[in-house]
Amino acid sequence: MNIIFSRKGVDSSSGGFASPVLPDGRILSLPIPDPRSPFCYGDLGGDPDTAKLVRNLSGGSIDRKTRVHIDPDLSVDSLPRDKQWRPLFGQCGAAQSHLDKLGIAPGDLFIFFGWFRRVEMVRRKWRFVPGAPDLHVIFGWLQVERIIRIDDKPRIAQWMQYHPHCHGHFSGHNTIYLAGRRLQLPRAALANANGAGVFSHYAAARQLTADGRSRSIWSLPPWLHPQQRKSVLSYHTDLSRWTQLSQSTELRTVARGQEFVLNLDHYPEAHRWLEDLWRVT
Repeated sequence: MNIIFSRKGVDSSSGGFASPVLPDGRILSLPIPDPRSPFCYGDLGGDPDTAKLVRNLSGGSIDRKTRVHIDPDLSVDSLPRDKQWRPLFGQCGAAQSHLDKLGIAPGDLFIFFGWFRRVEMVRRKWRFVPGAPDLHVIFGWLQVERIIRIDDKPRIAQWMQYHPHCHGHFSGHNTIYLAGRRLQLPRAALANANGAGVFSHYAAARQLTADGRSRSIWSLPPWLHPQQRKSVLSYHTDLSRWTQLSQSTELRTVARGQEFVLNLDHYPEAHRWLEDLWRVT
């Protein structure tokens, strides 16, 4: 089994700003703009209003009429839904080639993370809290039940045809991942979790960025250090990126890259770490 650390949501190159950690601790991953999409930010449901958040946090460069790439699509409340709807995630190009090369298959688990900062409401407008740190935070998950190769022109179920990877031209290897209904992991404590979804609130256990460091420097469990392991987190085979500390492992992550794959056959300790992601409130 593999887990895939998958970077998604607005960032410095797509949108130009962070997703918000709200004053009550809720996290909301904001999807990136996409002129090919059939949907706009104003179509998205949610509390608080997503369109107002993106308008305020982008300094007005994005508004409710800007088209939006709703992907990964993990929350039933984001749009009106067909009764057959299940969460979906699309990938293409070099990132999908990387997933293919590493043999991503049904049963593998995407762990989605993104760039987040705390926000506050001032004079009826959202703004980032001055001095709030930039953080990589885990916000959702999707366990693969089925892989659909859009480039092979399969018959796409009608309820899936809204998805952005079914609209416009993509740079090869265009693929959609369909979530299972229930999470299927060895540890029984997660047996009742949905096959995909979002974590509603920030928790320290879901923060990847090391305290006081730039967001690309991660603080990870000690067992994640690759020394004497049969494989390494993909894109991070340079061991100089890894530092073993007394209570953790520090990783200097690559500047770009969307999908980082970890083979759990070589890191069995990850199953307890995964359980902790769901346990915290």
